[in-house]
Amino acid sequence: MLIYTQIILSIIPSKLAGSLNNLQNRVVGGMARLKTKPNSLKFLRSRVAIALPVTFLMLFVSLTLLISATYYFSINRISAKSQALKVSGVEQEMLSVEKVVKFVAWSPGSYEIYEFGDFGGKFKVLPTAKRLVLNITDDSSSFYDVFFNNSIGKVAYELPPSEAQDNFFLKGDSRVVVNQSSSTMAQLYISQGIEYYEITLSYRPLAGSTVTGSSNGKPANSLRIYIVNLNSSQSITRLGGFRLKASCVNVASSWRSYNFTAPITSLTVKADLDGVLGEVSLPISSNAQGAIVNFETVTCSVKVEDVGW
Repeated sequence: MLIYTQIILSIIPSKLAGSLNNLQNRVVGGMARLKTKPNSLKFLRSRVAIALPVTFLMLFVSLTLLISATYYFSINRISAKSQALKVSGVEQEMLSVEKVVKFVAWSPGSYEIYEFGDFGGKFKVLPTAKRLVLNITDDSSSFYDVFFNNSIGKVAYELPPSEAQDNFFLKGDSRVVVNQSSSTMAQLYISQGIEYYEITLSYRPLAGSTVTGSSNGKPANSLRIYIVNLNSSQSITRLGGFRLKASCVNVASSWRSYNFTAPITSLTVKADLDGVLGEVSLPISSNAQGAIVNFETVTCSVKVEDVGW
């Protein structure tokens, strides 16, 4: 009995000690967890504190890029519209210059002054530009005669640097010689210049023929070529606005007479205008004995000059 009592007494303290140790471990673990929980909160708070400025920074950068792109696009659109308005203004001014030249042409002594606006480009008059070579030949090319070889000049406006323009005619067309009385002699067109696009005004010859009667038993034909010549103009390179004067210096005629001894149906006037070729065919009345052709070249000299303000 005594022995069992001692064994029980020896077991109880060991179990109690184990329970006490387990309780101590739980208390220490709980205290440890209590100590680590504030550190976790601090870490979470620090992440939130960093995330907010980063988010705002990303929003700011995105908004800045959006505003910059919108501004750049808007500026380009405004610049393009402004440039288009300038080109349109220059077109109207050059059409007005053509009207001024047309008004004074073929009336010696007449003149007109026109105020040319400032559109940011360069106005030029080149008296020695546009060499024109004219010759006349028959159907078989056995007859050939060069009757004009000279520069006829041009007026040009060099557009400011801009987007590419289309090549097109504001007045006239690409033919370098015409034979229709309804056709305009003027050629006003936009094309690529040496550096920038230019609006150029120049003139092409106009040809016509009529039957005027007979001479020595042969039908008499009258051929006439009209030329507007700007090579007596002042050489001009001008920026900004200024006053332009166009005046008719003179109208000169030169005559040739051709006596054909065989039937002929037409004569061809061939033109070489600054390397661009063209031709027109003029009907000729003839009989078995041939035909008489009286050929007249009529040249109107127009002077364009800068008269300041």
